[in-house]
Amino acid sequence: MSRRAKTLTLTAQERQQLTQVEERGSDWRERRRARTVLLLAEGGSLDGVAKQQKLHKETVANHRDAWLARGFIGLRDLPRSGAPRKLSETYQQVLCAWATAEACTAPQLRDRLSEEHGVQVSVGVVQAALKEKNYVWKRTRHSLKKTG
Repeated sequence: MSRRAKTLTLTAQERQQLTQVEERGSDWRERRRARTVLLLAEGGSLDGVAKQQKLHKETVANHRDAWLARGFIGLRDLPRSGAPRKLSETYQQVLCAWATAEACTAPQLRDRLSEEHGVQVSVGVVQAALKEKNYVWKRTRHSLKKTG
């Protein structure tokens, strides 16, 4: 039983997009994977590309297989294992709505979430959830003025 080599053929548009990812991508892993795909599409062998990029042959094969299976999405990292999120997307949206509607501290938001929805989380989880949604707390100049 012989194994056929998997070949990569790219359209001009895919080649252009991969070149852009390689040159301007924000994640170094995606840039490396894009370069691997481009080298393989130019006719490079697994061994040759592995040596050129100083990677293991299996890593190059995995990058190729991910590209063939998922295209540009295959350049990204897969979700990693770990503990589930403490706060679901629904409760994050609730916190954002409350933070937008009125000025609240993180402990106040945590207490309100506990009272109204029965969700027990720490203040740090509330802060992290709002920070993830680009909410920022800043102390105003007025609150820094001393009275008296």
